[in-house]
Amino acid sequence: MNKTETNGAALVDELKKTVAGIVGSGSHKAGVDGAWLSNSARLCQRILTSDPADFLKWDVISRTMVVGNAEFVPGELAFLQALPDWKSRWANAIKESSVGSPDMFGGFPSSSGNLIHLAYHLANFEQKTGARISESGFVLEFGGGYGSMCRLVHNLGFKGRYVIFDLPPLSALQRFFLKMNGISAVHPAKPFKAAPKDVICVSELEQLPEIFSDHVNLVDAAFIATWSLSEAPVGLRQSILPLVKQFKAFLVAYQGLFGEVDNAEFFKEWANAMKDVEWHRWKIAHLPNQRYKDNYYLMGKKRCSLIS
Repeated sequence: MNKTETNGAALVDELKKTVAGIVGSGSHKAGVDGAWLSNSARLCQRILTSDPADFLKWDVISRTMVVGNAEFVPGELAFLQALPDWKSRWANAIKESSVGSPDMFGGFPSSSGNLIHLAYHLANFEQKTGARISESGFVLEFGGGYGSMCRLVHNLGFKGRYVIFDLPPLSALQRFFLKMNGISAVHPAKPFKAAPKDVICVSELEQLPEIFSDHVNLVDAAFIATWSLSEAPVGLRQSILPLVKQFKAFLVAYQGLFGEVDNAEFFKEWANAMKDVEWHRWKIAHLPNQRYKDNYYLMGKKRCSLIS
């Protein structure tokens, strides 16, 4: 067994032990309801009973956070390939990892539809705001999937503090995925300790202010939430959004309606309350199927921001 295989085996063992502890404590049920309560339980089950070598094929992952070779991916790839820095920057950044056994995209075999989709979000943010999230000093991602956006931002040159807030089993999976890709990822200890370059995967809301305070200031901070905040309970949203009020850049995607929540109105009110941000909101018209119907981008940067 070579070193890579040994490290992989140790990380699989760590993932399973962490999730067993999460299930034992019942923390996978905390602060979540509806579909994501079921998804959290299903993810725990899959981690404990399956080989994570192909976790991207698991039902709970494939139907909630992987677009696969969807019909809209070629158009998003064409958008990226038309960028002036496609060859010098994006083409290399979207080279896919083998971790999780992703399905590669036939139109660009070194990447996957999912990674292209994430890059499309970031490229649109750059065009609308003139800023680069990869050049900010601090990023909070609310709902980080399995960690692919975090890896992509690092591929684009990010050197600051990256924090992912998510459900406990997803935080465990994110740490596994990032470590398998050579990115140091930790769960914050109490009292808070982390090396400056560690990605912090956290599930406890009360720990965020302490993590924020470890960063000298948040004048260069960015907030990412792609279809995550819009699926969270309203009470949790109302706890998170005041914490990011001082941030300088925002990349949000959401569906207009989720359950009984009118997200269009919710995000309109939030944006109107942040009058020091220059906002850009538009419908994502090229996502035609049922899962992505009536979805929107909301992106912005505070006026006179130091992010460039």
